Amino acid sequence: MIVQLAGLPGTGKSTLAAALAHHLSRVTVWDKDQVRHTLFGAQGTLYTRAQDDECVQIMLNAAARRLAHNPSTLVVLDGRTCSRAYQVEQIRTFAHRLGQPLRLIECVCDDDLALARLAADHTRGIHRAANRTPELYQRLSAFADPIPEPKLLIDTGNPISDYLGHVLDYVAATALVAEDFDTTSPATRERR
Repeated sequence: MIVQLAGLPGTGKSTLAAALAHHLSRVTVWDKDQVRHTLFGAQGTLYTRAQDDECVQIMLNAAARRLAHNPSTLVVLDGRTCSRAYQVEQIRTFAHRLGQPLRLIECVCDDDLALARLAADHTRGIHRAANRTPELYQRLSAFADPIPEPKLLIDTGNPISDYLGHVLDYVAATALVAEDFDTTSPATRERR
């Protein structure tokens, strides 16, 4: 199964990823910012969409290999906002191609809370992404495409204990609904 965490910076994606890794077995978490830092280091990091997309593609390739080796692995993808429509389409197409269920979880919170989290993290220097600032949040928010269903929308302004059970139930659900992905072949879909 693939879990894609989505949401603007400061909305709690990484906190949720850590909680999922703690509460579930056979979990692999890949964080785009960690992958980027590993690949490019501080000197080579550009914080461009092209570089982000390259890191995500590397994560997807690694996820495909992991799931081919052990299909029961839960792969959690963190660090991408999914604020552009092509990013959501990419992960949905990827999950469909692998025949893996996708659980898309959108993290949201009040703007003031997200901005305060970002300002505090930036001041303390505790996040790998040096561009993860209130200004980045505002810029991404201004041009964000809405994330379409199916997804689970979580308000991370509440304590994690208030919503973690709901997230775990969503991830653990084994019965797939037709909207999750169409399992028919492209030729069959074309004949419909």
